[in-house]
Amino acid sequence: MNRLFAAFLVALLALPGFAQMPSAPKSVYFGIFLKESKLGHMYQETDSTARYKGKPAVKVLVRSVMNIALLGADGAITTSAVVYMDPKTGATLAEESRTEASGRVTEIKATYTVNTVSFTATVQGVVKSGTLTLKPGESFVRDPSDGPGQKPVPGTRVRGKAFSSDTQTLVDIEIVVGAKETVVVQGKAVTAYKMQTTSSIPSTSYVNEDGELLLSRVALGIEIRRLPRELALVTGKNIDLADSIGVRPSGASLEKAARTSHYAVYELGRVTRPLPPKDSVQAWEALPIAGEEKNEKTLRVIVTVLDLPTEPTVPVFAVRDAAPERLKRFLSATQFVPSDDPSFKALARRVIGSETDAAKVAQLLAEHTHKTIKPDPSILAVRTAQDIRKDPRGVCRDYTTYFTTLARAVGLPTKQCTGLAYANGMFLYHAWPEVCVGQDARGADLWVALEPTWGAPFADATHLKLTEGEITDITNIAADMGNYTIKVLEVRD
Repeated sequence: MNRLFAAFLVALLALPGFAQMPSAPKSVYFGIFLKESKLGHMYQETDSTARYKGKPAVKVLVRSVMNIALLGADGAITTSAVVYMDPKTGATLAEESRTEASGRVTEIKATYTVNTVSFTATVQGVVKSGTLTLKPGESFVRDPSDGPGQKPVPGTRVRGKAFSSDTQTLVDIEIVVGAKETVVVQGKAVTAYKMQTTSSIPSTSYVNEDGELLLSRVALGIEIRRLPRELALVTGKNIDLADSIGVRPSGASLEKAARTSHYAVYELGRVTRPLPPKDSVQAWEALPIAGEEKNEKTLRVIVTVLDLPTEPTVPVFAVRDAAPERLKRFLSATQFVPSDDPSFKALARRVIGSETDAAKVAQLLAEHTHKTIKPDPSILAVRTAQDIRKDPRGVCRDYTTYFTTLARAVGLPTKQCTGLAYANGMFLYHAWPEVCVGQDARGADLWVALEPTWGAPFADATHLKLTEGEITDITNIAADMGNYTIKVLEVRD
């Protein structure tokens, strides 16, 4: 979760107010808040007299300090980001960021041309690099004020691509300049232009007539508020994110059902994006609830989970092409799941031995994953399976990535799921895998949800799946964390 905010700092530099060009270096300060509790502060300096590679440039420097914990583990985080921009067009020339938490460092450096971005990422000592190229017709996002120093123009809409320092990928981004609204800044009501940014880390920001940032609302319910220096630098509290954004359910109790339940029905409210396609684990339907916001829905979600079958199931696929078309994407290698890497294929074979039954293969790999990776909530970066193998510590997404890589390496179709799971009296962000072990009596694919992070034999019915796909899809639900309402209608073993 902390890493999401670090990535947001770089994305924030694309907004108006960060591309303005004062006649001399200008410094402004912001407080960082979560539900009126102060987490830390952010400092921004804009210098229009800078140079990049010997040519005039606008340099924007942002530094932040936050005190955050997760389930009792210290997650204090410091982030710095620098962006160089063309003074005439506002186009990004280069950027770099550095994030440190619990002594672990992630550094990203990137340089731009008209249609490429080349990067070097150092994630806890592991270095990777690459070049990403825009497709024909695509462009990097530009300041919707149409150039540095211009005032916001309501109705302006800009779409393009942006480099995600968090995942080292290109992501879609849209910035819309809205009409003026009244917001409270430094205790006073002011009118400001509303800026909606839709991206992997969405935000709503408010800027003044000169395009300077006054307030921004980002993922996890965090607000960035412009403040005088002396107020911004006041030390924030060490807040546990789990307590702040976890969802405490109403309705039937889950205390005795956690880790053992096989069936549950929920009323999931304030949903703003589609849930994954229905499968043998989870089904849902929209409920007509009066008074709902247009972009929010209430869903009735039914979760039906199974133990891994003890009777013989189906063999894993010897090669990906032997699988039916609908399952091939769940056997594919990706940037974070290098299941085609010979070393992972060899490792998975050592773990499963001569076993080929899908259910037994899944059990062996889940047990291996749980024993191999040690829990460490201070791990911030979204890591590849290679990175995890070199440093086998992490959180739920690391367990899921590692397991998925091994499973796909030996022909076991596997989904990466992210959503909410019940722990410590509330629903928290979580990730887990699902594996396909054959078909049910109706001929539908039979998926079983696993829990290698907690070492349970299956992911119980207190797991609500919000996305499935790449592990980087965590950013798709980040903005909604803490906003959901959950009522437990029924739960049983």
